[in-house]
Amino acid sequence: MLIPYHRHYEEVGLTDLRGDALIRLQGVLLAAALVLLILTAVAIDQVGDVPLYAAGFLVALAIISHLAGRLDVTLAALVLVAGLTAAVVGGVAVTRSADLAVGLIVVIMIANGLLGAPAGVAATAIGAVLVIAVAPRQTEAQVLRLVLLTIGLGGMTLACSLALWHAFYTVLDWSWSSYEEVQKRDAELRRRQAELGRLNQSLMLAYDQIKQISAQLERARQAAEEARRLKSEFAASVSHELRTPLNLIISLSELMVVSPPPGTPPLPDLLRADVEAIYRNACHISNLIDDVLDLSQIEAHRMGLLREWTDLRTVVDQAAATVQTLFENVGLWLAVHLPDDLPPLFIDPVRVRQILINLLNNAVRFTEEGGVTVSARVEGDQVIVEVTDTGVGIAPQDLPSVFQEFWRSGEPRRGRRGSGLGLALSKRLAELHGGTLSVRSVPGRGSTFSLSLPLGKKTIVQEAGLAEVTWERLSQGSPLQPTIALVAPEPEVARGLRRHLEGFTIREVPDAAAAVALLDDPSLRAILVGSAAARRRLQRWIERACPPPAAAHLPVITCRLRTARTLARSLGVNEYLVKPITQQQLQRALRRLGRHIRDLVIAEDDPEMAHVLTRMLAVLAPSCRPRLAVSGQQALDLLAEQRPDGLLLDLVMPDLDGRSVLERVRQDPRLADLPVVVITARAGADDGLSAEMLEISQLGGLHLGEVCRWLRAGLAPRPPGGPEAALAPPGMPSAILA
Repeated sequence: MLIPYHRHYEEVGLTDLRGDALIRLQGVLLAAALVLLILTAVAIDQVGDVPLYAAGFLVALAIISHLAGRLDVTLAALVLVAGLTAAVVGGVAVTRSADLAVGLIVVIMIANGLLGAPAGVAATAIGAVLVIAVAPRQTEAQVLRLVLLTIGLGGMTLACSLALWHAFYTVLDWSWSSYEEVQKRDAELRRRQAELGRLNQSLMLAYDQIKQISAQLERARQAAEEARRLKSEFAASVSHELRTPLNLIISLSELMVVSPPPGTPPLPDLLRADVEAIYRNACHISNLIDDVLDLSQIEAHRMGLLREWTDLRTVVDQAAATVQTLFENVGLWLAVHLPDDLPPLFIDPVRVRQILINLLNNAVRFTEEGGVTVSARVEGDQVIVEVTDTGVGIAPQDLPSVFQEFWRSGEPRRGRRGSGLGLALSKRLAELHGGTLSVRSVPGRGSTFSLSLPLGKKTIVQEAGLAEVTWERLSQGSPLQPTIALVAPEPEVARGLRRHLEGFTIREVPDAAAAVALLDDPSLRAILVGSAAARRRLQRWIERACPPPAAAHLPVITCRLRTARTLARSLGVNEYLVKPITQQQLQRALRRLGRHIRDLVIAEDDPEMAHVLTRMLAVLAPSCRPRLAVSGQQALDLLAEQRPDGLLLDLVMPDLDGRSVLERVRQDPRLADLPVVVITARAGADDGLSAEMLEISQLGGLHLGEVCRWLRAGLAPRPPGGPEAALAPPGMPSAILA
């Protein structure tokens, strides 16, 4: 489509180009004038002086057009078109030659190009009329020829010019539209670039802030881990520092009340009551320390549960029997209402009994009259055990704080204030079982604590930073539960693994032959042995037994766990005791020393501990004559004076520690076979167990991919909030490495 002339120049913006065209046309006029001047100078006789006047006219027209162009380009174009039209008409009139009308072609083209189609039509019409008007009167044929020449040739020129300029204008308009679109796109691009620049700056700022926050979170995490470690160390230190004097208090009080030395007059009733009060309070403090240690182990994710299929009624009856006397002494009733069809639960009965005893003791302290009811019911996939009292109740604003550590609600109606740890510990133990502990209460009408325990099996994954427990529901006796066979394990090893390997069945077998008999069990995932020699024996048995093909990929794990018995064997002693020492532990140790113990050396630098051991010996072995040594060198001197029947040796002593004493005793031929019981104050280790090494092998060998999976499982960082089992190679006992 042909755009209008004014829109073309004003919107398309080619006014400057039109000005350039005018300047070039003015140059052409001057050049034409110069040619006419040269023609006149050369052939004035033939052409006359008309070219001279024409040259002057062209020069004047060029100058006037140039001056008009300074004011307005359109005015200059009109001047140029009008002047050329006048020149053609004047030439026709002067020369009286109609052939000069051909000059209108130039006028029409210039008018059409500079001023547009309307100007071209006007120039054609005006030029033709003027030429016809001034042309000399000739014959009718000449007049017709003049009309055809001016109108026909002018119209043809106009039509051709319009056709050519239409294409030019179309391209020009398309180019300008494209240029405008490019300009718009460029402006949009610049705007988007500016936005992207601002967004990039914002992202960089946010990235820097995230880095700072991440660094702060990492420092906070490290501080929390350090605080947790320090808390565990503090709890272990408190355990060691407080248990030793408490053990002295409890042991001496028990000896004074229960087992006084022969011939000692009985204590007066008043003193006996005082000693019993000392004994009860010391036991209370010991229980408080146990609660602190249990909470510390749970928070450090080191608390293990020894689960087994248990009848809930048995656990509830045991808990009720434990506190029955307390209820009778204060005149309260205790009622147990359990349905007969309660299913067995896969729980740690000791820990569930601990929860119930805590709840019952708490109910007694806040109940003046009435009593406590223990009931249970099955609800969905859980068993709900409720302990309901008729006590003072709990205010609504205090209910959210009931299970916080060291929180206590008012003054108890009887007995001492609690430590504020019992309910917190009970809730943590319930969550370790995959259950919950909640409370509802009405002030003045009593409280109800609800303990929910899952039916079937729940595998609880303890992971640092895990907000909620992750559990898996398994049916009782499920054949898909993975099994680990322990070859000739010590009792504490099997017990410790059962506590910490949730979701695995631990089967104890006496020897390699019994382990080979389990190879057909599809649930068997690994065999664990305690030494390299035992592993070699097991592999020989497997090779001779023609095992199924799956046995070639069965991991055999060699793990030497240090227990009290293995430590005793490594030291070459008869028994390894850890403080605090009870009478039962000392009695078992004395049996290992022999039946008739007359002379016993006690190497103990703590005089109070030495006194307790002496008093225990007076009760357990009245005929024994103990000799005390407060240092390692003094113990060697006493042994050199006379060989005793046995030696109680503390490993930590001044001037010469127990290991050095033991080394010198074994080097002395006269004392090399002397029975020795080692006493140590080690504290803080889980179950007293620790591993010296962990070796994994399998009968068919481990190819590189399996080796890399095991390495990745053992060395890769734990995913945040993810379970430990996620680290293990597929189809392999992940909990072994975890």
